[in-house]
Amino acid sequence: MNYLWEIMLAAKEQGIDENEINFKAARKYSPYMELSEEFLNKARLEEPYTVEINPYYRFQPIFQAMFHPDLEEDPSLRRGLFQLLVHQLAEDDLKMGMTREEYYKKLLGEAIREQVYGKEAADAFALFKGKEREILLEGMLTLYRTGESLALFRHVMCALISDCIVYNSNEDPFEILIYIGRKKSEELCRKNAFIIKQFLGIRYRVDLYYEYHFGIIGIGETMEVGEIAIC
Repeated sequence: MNYLWEIMLAAKEQGIDENEINFKAARKYSPYMELSEEFLNKARLEEPYTVEINPYYRFQPIFQAMFHPDLEEDPSLRRGLFQLLVHQLAEDDLKMGMTREEYYKKLLGEAIREQVYGKEAADAFALFKGKEREILLEGMLTLYRTGESLALFRHVMCALISDCIVYNSNEDPFEILIYIGRKKSEELCRKNAFIIKQFLGIRYRVDLYYEYHFGIIGIGETMEVGEIAIC
């Protein structure tokens, strides 16, 4: 990483709150790099998320007076102001390369976190991290544009929940059977409930099977004694 926008992008991908990043003016730095040398070969942020930067690389007109060698007054005030300015510059830096789709995803994610969709949705959304949130937000934007579809639900569900198979009943088009090859847990149930609520209408009936697959006549692997769920 060599630029502010790369730091913000890494934070977004890792699910790190941008406010947790502490920017500091580096004491030693290369005049040809924006970040201190320790970040040159890094692809991920590590706690405590302190990032030293060369503030003069692109923003000398903004920072040259703030860190003048003869200026010794109000160091705490200058550090706080530096934090605010760099965070704003980093956010602007990221937005400059952001597509309209990414911008909409950002707005939607903020709305969910701020409980516009309710506290339950905000709490469930917090369970998804990094790339999972990207998949979820992409799916929700597609849903708003095209309306609900079983194909979209299946895509999102299988992308977010590993070892997942979504079946549609041959007898009832609104009956959905979902097999998840993992042990049932509170977190997994909350994730599933959130996805189902967001992507399927109330007309659908959903049955979830954890760890053990339900038996399907004609498919021997699903009919083994002790390894099937009773429907």
